[in-house]
Amino acid sequence: MIYRKEEYVEENRQDDKFPVKQIEMLEPLDSEKNTKFVGHVALGMQTPMGVQQIPVSFEINAEDIKDAFDKFGDHAAPQIDSTRKQIEQEVQKIRRESSSRIVQPGDMDLQNQGNVIDFDNLK
Repeated sequence: MIYRKEEYVEENRQDDKFPVKQIEMLEPLDSEKNTKFVGHVALGMQTPMGVQQIPVSFEINAEDIKDAFDKFGDHAAPQIDSTRKQIEQEVQKIRRESSSRIVQPGDMDLQNQGNVIDFDNLK
């Protein structure tokens, strides 16, 4: 199916949770009228690499674009929570794997590191 995409943005500085809401309206080009609304937010999360902006998208069940903006928060909150939990689980998994990893002599190339003592050539 081919869709025509239109983007809408609502800015509301009084809304502490979602001051900027972005919604894509996808209209099918055939005779069916199953317009889809897709909301987008960026989730700022602290990761081992620093603060990362993680895009979160979610479908909004709505009759029209105004209805989609009215329902934005109700559809965004569960998806944000789910994404946050998935990322936290992945970070914990990586931490567990790295902390339980046993380093064996063959795993490191000590010959090419600058601060290694060569015991054979000590005087």
